[in-house]
Amino acid sequence: MTDPIILFLTDRGERQQEWARQAAPTGFNVIIKRRPSDAEIADVLPSVTYMMSERSEPVTAAMIAAAKNLKLIVRLGSLAVGIDLEAARAHNVQVAVQPIIGTMYVAEHVLMMTLATTKRLGRSLWQANTADHGKAAHRTDEDTFAFNWLGINDIGGLVGKTIAILGMGEIGVEFARRIACFRPAAVLYNKRTRYPVAVETELGLTYADQPECVRRADVLISLLPYAAETDCSLNAETFAAMRRGAILVHAGSGSVIDEGALVDALQSGHLAGAALDTYEFEPLQPDHPLVILARDPRSNLLLTPHVAAASLPADRADDYAEIVRHHAIQSHAP
Repeated sequence: MTDPIILFLTDRGERQQEWARQAAPTGFNVIIKRRPSDAEIADVLPSVTYMMSERSEPVTAAMIAAAKNLKLIVRLGSLAVGIDLEAARAHNVQVAVQPIIGTMYVAEHVLMMTLATTKRLGRSLWQANTADHGKAAHRTDEDTFAFNWLGINDIGGLVGKTIAILGMGEIGVEFARRIACFRPAAVLYNKRTRYPVAVETELGLTYADQPECVRRADVLISLLPYAAETDCSLNAETFAAMRRGAILVHAGSGSVIDEGALVDALQSGHLAGAALDTYEFEPLQPDHPLVILARDPRSNLLLTPHVAAASLPADRADDYAEIVRHHAIQSHAP
């Protein structure tokens, strides 16, 4: 008996594809294709037993019809957008949606950075830890306390603010779910292919082109992947188009941000803050302009060392969990 074939559709780069290959379960033949054309997968479809789709890679009715032995489609993520569910039902093919823990970790990190920069947390921590103010202390009670003893007047919040997300993939979806409870005025988003209206309604999203997102955002969330068209695409022109006092949070791919232009926008006061987890050159060096600026607690610049996905599992074995489970059930069926 030949090993069942898994067709893994993705738009990730070679490094992550290799991690997926290494984590493949024993007893399966995994074929990984990055954004394949119909012709590139035509020969393999008739022998495919399982199909995985990552980052909204489409699974069309034609693909399902051609995959005569297909039993299960797994979407790595929390939305089945791009999978033809009617065709799957018609061909008795199951569809499983499998949220990705790393995606949820990144969404949490982006939320943390958004709150930290909006609240100017770095400066507040520094001021509280140094306690260098020259004022006498008095024991607090119900009527005696020193509210805002430094007279800070530029700490903000998210209520009533406009949040805009560029590169609205699975991380953006998870972030949108988390930001809703803060009651923003609007959550705009931009991606190559607009989500169905039902998804926009569920997540409280409003589609806008990138210039509108940049122009209207109080907080601009960049989750953009790296590509030729996104290389340093958030640059001086972008920052100049943002509202004065807006904040940038970036957890997309490195090399998307023109870091020199960002430093200029922060130092000029046009942007009120920024937070980054990925960079053009990694790891960061002590003399990097971003690092130097972040050492000043007044800069409201938060840098983290590419850790938004937290301490992920050592491999991508969990990606295959639904397939392994399904195969085990089928193998023991009478």
